[in-house]
Amino acid sequence: LNLALKNPSKVYRLKLSKNKLTSFPEDIFKLSNLRELNLDRNKISAIPSRITELPKLVKLSLNENRIDTLPPFLFQMYNLEDLQLGDNYITTLPDDIEQLSILKILAIWDNPIEYYHNSLGSLKQLTILDCLHNQMNFGTQDRISSMFDSKKTKVYFSPPCACDDGH
Repeated sequence: LNLALKNPSKVYRLKLSKNKLTSFPEDIFKLSNLRELNLDRNKISAIPSRITELPKLVKLSLNENRIDTLPPFLFQMYNLEDLQLGDNYITTLPDDIEQLSILKILAIWDNPIEYYHNSLGSLKQLTILDCLHNQMNFGTQDRISSMFDSKKTKVYFSPPCACDDGH
């Protein structure tokens, strides 16, 4: 990050994985042209509202953190094409997710998601939906699969459970 701050307007990608971060470093928001931000494998528990100060962000990777909620302002990140949220504590995908209309990749693997809102099917540009290791029964998998054209969108599931997953 210190190296990036020497010429912040020329930084397009930043990888700060495995740094034991508990929050987004404030200096990230000085990187006005940032297109890709990788904060995988940290201890981040919340996405700050300042994320909207990075309007050019195309890829946000927060795999293996402690995030439990997707805040409404995240869905104002209209340029996001790749959102990586695997292995967190997310229980709900808000219906506002449909506002991410150019999203191509959504990785929500290994999360305790209780309900998959039908607005997920509004993500018409989605090419990959990764739901591996999310506990869901066959009915839920079938409902999610039916939201997408299998020729355009690849949906990944683990084997279904014999459970009541809240669909």
